[in-house]
Amino acid sequence: MKLLSGIDQIRQLPAWRQRRFERFYHTQYRYRVLPLFADVYLVIAFIGTLLFLGGLALNPDAPDIFGTYLIYTAILTGLIAAHRFTRLRRSAPMIVYLVFFNMAVFSYLGYITTGATLAPIVGLFFFISSVGIITLSLLHTSLIILINLSLLVLCTFLAVDSHEVAETLIGILTNWLILMCLVVAPLSAWFLSQFLRNLLALQFLLRDRNRQLSRTLETLKITEERLAQEQKQQALSHMAKGLLHEIMNPLNCASQAVDFASSVNRDSEVAGALTDASTHQKRIADIVSDLIEFSRPVPEHNLETADLRKLVATATGFCRHQLRGVELHINIPDGTLLPCYPSALTQVFVNLLLNGASAVSNSHGHGKIEITAESTDTAHRIWIRDNGQGIAPEDIKRLADPFYSTSDTPDNLGLGLSICQTIMRHHKGSMWITSEPGQWTEVTLTLPKTAARRGG
Repeated sequence: MKLLSGIDQIRQLPAWRQRRFERFYHTQYRYRVLPLFADVYLVIAFIGTLLFLGGLALNPDAPDIFGTYLIYTAILTGLIAAHRFTRLRRSAPMIVYLVFFNMAVFSYLGYITTGATLAPIVGLFFFISSVGIITLSLLHTSLIILINLSLLVLCTFLAVDSHEVAETLIGILTNWLILMCLVVAPLSAWFLSQFLRNLLALQFLLRDRNRQLSRTLETLKITEERLAQEQKQQALSHMAKGLLHEIMNPLNCASQAVDFASSVNRDSEVAGALTDASTHQKRIADIVSDLIEFSRPVPEHNLETADLRKLVATATGFCRHQLRGVELHINIPDGTLLPCYPSALTQVFVNLLLNGASAVSNSHGHGKIEITAESTDTAHRIWIRDNGQGIAPEDIKRLADPFYSTSDTPDNLGLGLSICQTIMRHHKGSMWITSEPGQWTEVTLTLPKTAARRGG
């Protein structure tokens, strides 16, 4: 069983996601991992140098090389500062090469002056053994090893007689410590680079799956809200069916009484009043009948073609009392015909006009309601805008919920917009509300231009 299987999982992804991983890996490797490893190594190297200088200072028998190592330490300090505060940090692994050359210069100077003894270059080979860990690159590690071996050969020629060069090099390279450093460097580079690649692959997959999970949770939340809304609408439909049937019984009795009074009446003025009463009773009966049908999953009759201006005019007539003192502007092109359930759509306009009248009555200044419509190739759009007190953003999300209302009026049940939403859904249309608190509210109704298929 593999220690990490991130790369195997990456290979199973689509090509475009594999390219995304390569970009992610390059960014993390070059700009986060390598600078961090270099920071750790530089700190360790600096502490080791200080301890070495301390040992030289406390040892009276130590060779007179303290000043040389002070220069080396000063250069190392400058490299640490440059790596921390300049663009050198983003040029990995340039800092490794600079530290290597700084160490190599002073190590091989000691190697030459001491006649090719091993001691001055032991620290350099220890550094090389850690290059694989710092660079995580087999290429850079191999390159530094080749440079170092070339410098070793060159400095050996300078340190000893030519006939002793081969023997000296063999003695150094077969030393178990030197040999171990040369072997450990590439092995650690290869192993750690594979480990890091797999580790970053798992991190990439985890982040990707977290994003997918977040999107799934958001989708579930939206679905849950929609289901809750549908359940509220369903509850409203069940309640409305019983309530509307109860309304129809006394309404039919009242209509029969008016019809009987009309048949026996001989007074012309009373006849006119009875005719008006009969007309309004019929309108109420039509609205109630349509609402009963809308409480069912699918309306039981087909769409009719109606004139939008006439529907709005009928609605404004019903709201004449509430619209007193309100400036009403209607801008609907003549001959705007749309497939709809006329009584139900009239009810939508009535509810929206009543809401608009209530909003402007509670605001300061002159109340105004504008009704505008336009048609495109596929839809009719109707805007109903008032200059009332507006609606807070947190309230807009709940306006279509049954029994939710922003009004404190006791007789306001909060059912108007919920009914409107249901009616628009049966028309395969939509209702959208926008508002600027304290300034205005606008309701946008969108209806398909052609009759939609019947469905739930």
